[in-house]
Amino acid sequence: MRSLLTILWTIAIAGFLVVVALDFAGLVLAPGVVVPNAQGISRGASANPSLDLGDAPWTFLGTGTPAPTGTWVGSGGNPDGHLETTLPNGTNVVGYWSQSLEVSGSTPFTGEADLDVDVTNGSSTTLVRVLVYLSPAPGVPSASTLIGFANYTGRTAWEPTTFEGDPALAGPGTYRLTVAVTAVTTGPGTPTVVRIDNVRFRWTTDAAVVLYLFLPAPIILFVSQDVSLFTAYFALLVVVVAGSAVFHAVRDRKEIAAALLAPLEAIGPRLRTKSAWLTIAQVWLAFTAFQVAVIFLMYLSNIEPTSPIDITPENAWVFFFDLLNASVYEELAFRVLLMGVPMAVGSLIVRVMEVNRAGGTGRGTTTPGRHILGSLRYLVGGRVSRGATRETLLASWAVLLASAVVFGAAHMPGWGWWKVVPSFIAGLAFGYLFLRHGVTAAILAHFVNDYLSSLTWIGVGGDALAIFIGLLFLAVAIAGLGFFAWYLIVAWRHLKDLAARFLGRPHLVRPAAAPAVPPAAYPLPPPIPDARPPYPPAPPASAASPRDPMVVPPGYAPTYVPPPYGYPPVRFQCPSCGWVEARFEGGRFTCLRCGRVA
Repeated sequence: MRSLLTILWTIAIAGFLVVVALDFAGLVLAPGVVVPNAQGISRGASANPSLDLGDAPWTFLGTGTPAPTGTWVGSGGNPDGHLETTLPNGTNVVGYWSQSLEVSGSTPFTGEADLDVDVTNGSSTTLVRVLVYLSPAPGVPSASTLIGFANYTGRTAWEPTTFEGDPALAGPGTYRLTVAVTAVTTGPGTPTVVRIDNVRFRWTTDAAVVLYLFLPAPIILFVSQDVSLFTAYFALLVVVVAGSAVFHAVRDRKEIAAALLAPLEAIGPRLRTKSAWLTIAQVWLAFTAFQVAVIFLMYLSNIEPTSPIDITPENAWVFFFDLLNASVYEELAFRVLLMGVPMAVGSLIVRVMEVNRAGGTGRGTTTPGRHILGSLRYLVGGRVSRGATRETLLASWAVLLASAVVFGAAHMPGWGWWKVVPSFIAGLAFGYLFLRHGVTAAILAHFVNDYLSSLTWIGVGGDALAIFIGLLFLAVAIAGLGFFAWYLIVAWRHLKDLAARFLGRPHLVRPAAAPAVPPAAYPLPPPIPDARPPYPPAPPASAASPRDPMVVPPGYAPTYVPPPYGYPPVRFQCPSCGWVEARFEGGRFTCLRCGRVA
């Protein structure tokens, strides 16, 4: 059975290596896609938004019977000048204010229309509607170019309104920004007056360097579309991911070789490998299986998973950047800030208290300063294992669960509610890698997950490669079910052992040692007499006087070196599971985790 599991483990790892090869092939091609398009990052806005010095370049068009009128008024706006439309009671009465808008640069674009509205209803008016269009041609806009509308049922006092214009920005070109106003009346009466001010449509290439925090809603700290900064930041992301891959491949080469060359039946050491890359493989396969299972169950329930990602050859360069940025920046935001910083601060407080209790001295041969600064190691992760103190393990579980909850909640606005639980599991996986192997391991796992289909974004391999990647993804997801079950067992054992360490185990009292005297009767059959003659007595010159056991011989040098401060005098490590705690009975050690007697 163990041999069969090892064969399946090897096949799963081989599939993961193919996934990694596809990921890094996309990373190699990414600069050739991102850098040229980044040179076209642009932004702009419509003209004369404040309307304080006139209405140019705005023009007015009125339709219906009787026709509405539009004028520029130099005072009474929000503030000063504004555009005023008078809508008489009639049939199909609509007033249009419009101007031309030039959009240029690299796609995709994002846009937003902002305006302030003030409405004075006529005596028979029941509803006033303000509509905003972004059309490719002048004249009366079609309904397909509408980007948003707002209804008003009574008097307003310069109410701000915003509409998203992304769908209308298909590409570079000349557009017509139009603001239309119309009224619904019940019969004859006084006209309706609609005033608009601060009308602005802003557009930009949907790519930027953004620094933010998730708590769990995003808090924007910095935004820049500077081309040089964007290119340099992208290069830094590539270096971080590639450097992390090389670092773990070189550092863990012995552990990788040991796992791959272990005996066929040694599935346990393979699953418990200390190699970061092999752990990344197992963890990624595990949470990928869970995500695929969730999606499969949703389809069985006739629920369509929603996604904000719609990749085309035109916007692929943005996703090359965004998903690479997510692999690095999200690990810094969710793992370093939400896990590493609390762990480091807690360790710093404990170490300062230890130094104070010790009278200003360090621990063992370590100086107080180095002992305190040792808490900073938690910032980058990779310092927590099952052999850590129970307080460290409890803090690790706390920050792991908290960061995973925030990570899952952060995916809900863009993806919908269905993504919360899979993202929570992914957050647990990335957090485990952070605690066990450091932030670079979490970055690599995130990158492997996000860049799997990157070659298909730009059409490499055509449909054949897309089908191959789909089948490969399904195969590794099925293989990952075993790893998911394994990590469930591991997590349960961790929690069970941690609870036992806090609640305390029964204390074993060792029996008193028996007196060192010969037994009253020989317990075994008497030995067979030896017929050979006895050895001759030693010559008198070789005779030695009996030694007093309490007297230390001259020139004696002890060979035992006591352990440093903080280490137990007896070191034990289970040869089966690697645990370091055991129970001593009858001259043997019994592992407290797996029960192996050694």
